[in-house]
Amino acid sequence: MENIIDTLFGNMIFSNIYFVESNPAEVETIEIKKVNSEIKEISKKQTFKLLRSEITNDGLLSLKIRELIKHRLIVLLNFNSRNTEFKYFKVGFLKGFFYKKNPKKILEKINQFRDSDWIITSENIINELSSLEEFESLSGYGDIRLVGKIGETMVFKMMDIENAIYIGKKESITAVFNRNILQENNNILIEHLLTANDRVEKIMVL
Repeated sequence: MENIIDTLFGNMIFSNIYFVESNPAEVETIEIKKVNSEIKEISKKQTFKLLRSEITNDGLLSLKIRELIKHRLIVLLNFNSRNTEFKYFKVGFLKGFFYKKNPKKILEKINQFRDSDWIITSENIINELSSLEEFESLSGYGDIRLVGKIGETMVFKMMDIENAIYIGKKESITAVFNRNILQENNNILIEHLLTANDRVEKIMVL
């Protein structure tokens, strides 16, 4: 399961990704904090009830699991996002005669959220942003692929979305996976959970 999820998320866009052996799953984390000028390790235990999904036992299993998790991630991002939109590609027939696309307008929208760690966006938005001098190209891997960065914000491309920009932090999403893949009635069962720890921003570029 670890290899499948690594192929999906690539350069570890989220910091809270856990692999467990049971369902419900107990995860213990240790956070280092400064308390009254003293460095302390704070232990935290969380229990997660994982969802069970059934996949037909035909075709490429790893691809089916990745497609399922990508779909669940997009649903989660949409459900837990604050939405804004602005016109960039479609500006109207008459205005289109005089309109020239300026990628800096997209960058201005993104820069409204300066404390973000990442953006996930579509290929057409990447094509616009990559023309800017602020965009530094990077070579990553995975279905959600690292393609560059703007300042300290990492830029990921996802082929399953269109005209959308999701903006968040490494801690925005928690993902838990049972590394044991089950089988029942000739079907494959996987246990997993994606949860949102805080809202992400979503910009629709129309």
